[in-house]
Amino acid sequence: MYTRALLSARNAVKATVSRRGMGSVTDFKPPTMSELPVPQGAWKDAHNAKQRKNNLHLISGVLVAGGTLSFVSFV
Repeated sequence: MYTRALLSARNAVKATVSRRGMGSVTDFKPPTMSELPVPQGAWKDAHNAKQRKNNLHLISGVLVAGGTLSFVSFV
């Protein structure tokens, strides 16, 4: 007697599939080369600054790992 009512209730409670309206954008303008940033300064200076930062990060990571391993080995 209640079987049909339970089946109907289950279908009513079941999550509905969300639909996405993937329509085209009406005011879309394709990008151009003039919208890209213009490089400034020498690339070597920027590269050296980035490498200096990366090397400091590497050295600090090695020191922290070494300190952790030495602390764990003595405890």
